[in-house]
Amino acid sequence: MTTSSSDSAAAIATRRGDSRRDQITLLRGTAIIALGYGVGAALQSAYVYAEYVPEWAYVSVWARLAANSTAVIVLVLVLAAVQAHRATRVWWMVAFVTLAAALAAAARFIVQVALGVHSDVADPARDAEVLSGFILGAISGGIGMWAMATRRSARIRTRSATRNAVHVEVAIKALEQEEIRVRRAVAEGLHGTLQSKLVLVDARLADVISRGTNHGLDVDDIDSLAWVRSELDEARETDVREMSRLLYPDRLELGLVPALRALLGRIPASIATRLTVSDAVRALDDPTASALTVSERLLAVRVVEEALTNALKHGPASSLAVELDVTDGVLHVSVENDGELYDPTVAGTPSGTARLGTRLTLVGGRLALSPGSEKGARLQAWLPLGAGGQ
Repeated sequence: MTTSSSDSAAAIATRRGDSRRDQITLLRGTAIIALGYGVGAALQSAYVYAEYVPEWAYVSVWARLAANSTAVIVLVLVLAAVQAHRATRVWWMVAFVTLAAALAAAARFIVQVALGVHSDVADPARDAEVLSGFILGAISGGIGMWAMATRRSARIRTRSATRNAVHVEVAIKALEQEEIRVRRAVAEGLHGTLQSKLVLVDARLADVISRGTNHGLDVDDIDSLAWVRSELDEARETDVREMSRLLYPDRLELGLVPALRALLGRIPASIATRLTVSDAVRALDDPTASALTVSERLLAVRVVEEALTNALKHGPASSLAVELDVTDGVLHVSVENDGELYDPTVAGTPSGTARLGTRLTLVGGRLALSPGSEKGARLQAWLPLGAGGQ
């Protein structure tokens, strides 16, 4: 109930703020345009009358300015009084502007009569003065309405884009959580259930081979069973475990650095490896209170795995250097090997690297594959970090 009330109060405050900003935009825009027209018209008419209509030369320019300023004030006050800023339909906007312009034009002519610009309300110039005042008021009010509607439309588009961005971010986070859950479940199933069944099959095959040997089973059949047992054992020890690690790397729950050390530890001893971790990354990856989410760690490990795969496949490389750093909330992962110099014009971008780049783009990151400093290749990734771990 408290949360619902808070949300409702926030929504009301937002609507009030929007309404207030719309009103300010409308009235300010109308006043500026109308005042510009009014001052210009007063100065122009004073000059024209002084030059070409001698009997009107006595009329003070200040009287004309006062009349036009009164019209501007009335125009703005009427728009404020009828709350024209709340109008959402064009015909309501037209009606409010028409009313305000008509009253402003009438007020302008009355002040002109009061200040001696015209002799009385039946002056022959009355209709021209009222019509010109109405037109200027309508133009000024129309421009103010246009400015308000433009700002309102821009605000709606901005908020819509923000909501869509939030929805996309929430969807990506949900997909990341589901991906981690599925990976963990499948990895545990491979490491546990499947390996247990393979162990039972291996034991049964061993028993069959033993009994077959004792009962004089054909040697070729015994060799075939032994071959099957050997293949199953290799699949259990190598393929199943490796697939389990690929789905959910070892020590990932402990942190990014332990997971990378476990990954590098499985590389052939003929390839020298170096892992350089900045103090900033160590602080974020503290096992007791990690600020890196599991999805962030998993994605960073995938970057290193992809770089290692490329090095082993397109090498041969004799050394691998992995560097981790954090700058302005962005994790930078760099992996460089000393294999054959990478030439993007010839080799292109490996498909696995392209897919990984797309994956990073979804979370606001990016991936770059380039030639090494002297030879080999360098794979770099920039991964924006969220707030808080899992």
